[in-house]
Amino acid sequence: MTSPAVPTRRGLSLLEMLLALSITALIAVGISSMISAVTSGVGTRRDIRTTMVRANAAQTRLAAYIVPCRSLLGSNGSDLVLWLNDSRKSDSVHATEIRWLLFDADQGVIAVHFVDFPDAWTQTAKDLADTEYSADADWDAVLTKYQNDGWVTTVRLADGLDSAWVSTDAAVPMVSRHVIFELGFHTDNGPVPVRVSATVRLHQPPVS
Repeated sequence: MTSPAVPTRRGLSLLEMLLALSITALIAVGISSMISAVTSGVGTRRDIRTTMVRANAAQTRLAAYIVPCRSLLGSNGSDLVLWLNDSRKSDSVHATEIRWLLFDADQGVIAVHFVDFPDAWTQTAKDLADTEYSADADWDAVLTKYQNDGWVTTVRLADGLDSAWVSTDAAVPMVSRHVIFELGFHTDNGPVPVRVSATVRLHQPPVS
């Protein structure tokens, strides 16, 4: 009587083991790459949406000062000085009529600065402190003077910036009407460049 054949158990050879490990590693790398690509894509889309929201807000806020102003007073690199209105009806520039739009590279912020006297002052006291300036005044020195006195208020217009640059349509700021801001918004994937612009609607530079 012949005894039944007993199946022999055969283990994986070294070559088969290495092949299996290689396939597993390739699959893991593929899955990792796919997850990384999806995550990067989601992050990029999120960065773009966030940047567009910030850019729109910056456009609106900057235009709110540039469009209705009477004229530009100065432009230097990333900074812009505006003659917002002629509230004293003098055809000349007074301190409270000036708006400084300045970029702070350390904080990544564009803010507007303006002279703001204490509410407790009488109107006569405010008028006396509201100095009149010639059209060729040193506007940086004017701002510094009022900052040292503690009479300057600052409001943030745009933030999250890596860079900012201002250009105008004429070499002389007071002649210019069109302003372009080249903004670099900070994202996890590097700065995203955005251009925002505005035009002075009624160009009425100071007489003196």
